[in-house]
Amino acid sequence: MVPDGWNGSSSRKAALLIGGLLALALFISTLQLTINGSLHPYTTDVGEIQNALPRWGTIHFPGYPLYSLTGSFFVSLLRLVGVEPAIGASLLSAIFGAVAIALLVALELFYDVPLPVAVITALLFALSTSFWVDASIAEIHTLTIVLLLASIIFAIRFSRSGKRSDLLWFSLFTAQLILHQRAMVFIGPGLLLLVLNQRQALRRGLPLALGVALLSSLIYLYLPIRAWQGANWTFNQPGSWRGFWTLALDTKTERIITLPSTMSQWFERARAVSLLLSGEWPLFLLIIGLIGNAAIALKGRLLESLAIFLTWFPYLILSLIIWEGRLSDALLAVNLPVMAMSALGLGVLTAVVINKSRLLGTGLTIIWAGLAIYLFIENRPNVLALTRDPSAETVIMVAERINPAPDGRPITLMALWGNDYWSLAYAQAFQGRLSHINLVDHNADLEAIMDGRDHLLTLSKTFYLRPLSWWDQRYGRVYLSGYTPDIIEVDKEPPITYQESALDQFIDLGNNIAVKATELEWLSPGKLQLTTYWETIAHPQMDYSVAVHLVSQVPPEGPDDIISQADSQHPVGGWYPTSRWEEGEIIRDKYLIEIPEGSNPQALRLSMYHLAEDGSYVNSEWITLPLPKETYQTD
Repeated sequence: MVPDGWNGSSSRKAALLIGGLLALALFISTLQLTINGSLHPYTTDVGEIQNALPRWGTIHFPGYPLYSLTGSFFVSLLRLVGVEPAIGASLLSAIFGAVAIALLVALELFYDVPLPVAVITALLFALSTSFWVDASIAEIHTLTIVLLLASIIFAIRFSRSGKRSDLLWFSLFTAQLILHQRAMVFIGPGLLLLVLNQRQALRRGLPLALGVALLSSLIYLYLPIRAWQGANWTFNQPGSWRGFWTLALDTKTERIITLPSTMSQWFERARAVSLLLSGEWPLFLLIIGLIGNAAIALKGRLLESLAIFLTWFPYLILSLIIWEGRLSDALLAVNLPVMAMSALGLGVLTAVVINKSRLLGTGLTIIWAGLAIYLFIENRPNVLALTRDPSAETVIMVAERINPAPDGRPITLMALWGNDYWSLAYAQAFQGRLSHINLVDHNADLEAIMDGRDHLLTLSKTFYLRPLSWWDQRYGRVYLSGYTPDIIEVDKEPPITYQESALDQFIDLGNNIAVKATELEWLSPGKLQLTTYWETIAHPQMDYSVAVHLVSQVPPEGPDDIISQADSQHPVGGWYPTSRWEEGEIIRDKYLIEIPEGSNPQALRLSMYHLAEDGSYVNSEWITLPLPKETYQTD
């Protein structure tokens, strides 16, 4: 029996409040506080969202207008009191997450789950890796679960009461759920089973319910309206009707659904999904919870038990056919309904056990509480590893090394659409950084930028996805030169002139390449920057690598005398092979040399080398550069 003291409506409201507040505190403790830099599938679209919301912009397929509208309002409101947009966007997810936990408590109370048990089992869902991460970052999934649980709650209420108000609320939340995330359509059979339990009331209220659903779809007009208003962050041209319908109707099905073709592939997928789910909870806990949903039938709610089964089972099957060749955000997202309904099952099962044996039920509750503590300790470091990832700041700091061009020409920095571009765009728009740089993504007219005589720069790592062949195919033969470490200049003609590199040094390396000039300077405490101007005396016949060694004595007597290295397979960040160089071409090359703490460097040595047929290294003449006077204090 449930203790009488827990049956009052005030106690129930307190349980919802306690569950929600505890979840909110949990999520805030791991909140992502700045622009996302993590490449984990959990965070695939976070940087885009962090940029879109404070600009009242629109995001990727299928647009998520409800989330975009409420998120932009929330983030903009917080900005008025000095809260950075990235924090506001994460906090929005945390609040939606807390509301979802409160709704899960409310759902458990439909089945007379004791209030402490309902709170503990709902918090178990909050502590699952996926939901905890999604509630700590700028993502749409916590709103998905809010709409999902609200739809289930009002479907059950209507199934039991037949009230028109419950039907209308059900219609509103379910329409918004499917409009918000198309994959939620698979919850339809379970919800339909519930509402058909009141066929007569459904017939009477159906026209009005359909009207509510249709009217709620008008939320999608937010996308073209923002485009027509000139929003500076819109996805897929929602201002044109063709672009709008492409955006709104895209389900990504052809990109993420792949049916296994053999039985072994089915087994391999099942194994992968079980490993994924075991990363959320201990697998036995998940299984007990899913089986526990059958206990709803023991309470005389056979129809509801079947309906609950149909709200999670399709997503378990869906997880077997969503495959993009890797762990993806889509695969992670479809497991959330499974986890939520498993938490419900744990609560209902515990309630049944308590009714049979208070002692056994109490012991089970203690086990769930202990598992909650375990999940907190186990999952928190993984969540923090994502939300505290410093990669975005690293990219921004690389771009901040870009100084204005000596010739006064404008600087355009191209970053690939994705984490790098989102990080730089956020820093520029909301942190007051990189103000002297014109930032574009790879969809910009790069040829016009080069023809307009801007300095076109890009991150060195751009060439992993856009190699030299990509540039050559589009713009003809291009030339590369280092601008700063990890930043490369691209041009349709050699960007370096004799005048720029006219320093009193010329050392023939004996391989048709000479060092025309070098400059060694302190970039920051513990970091040296080497600038080398290579000059081709004649066309090089092979590819040479570059050796840059910080040494403790000159000449070094062995490997122990090499303190630090900045070697590169090819010059210019490793992307500009010497066999590509033309006679008379001058190439500016930049290297960053890290100085280990406590070391005593004496000089920097530079050479080119190649691998001989016998496997030995053949070096050119070594150039020794004295260290400049240090202008920074080391830490």
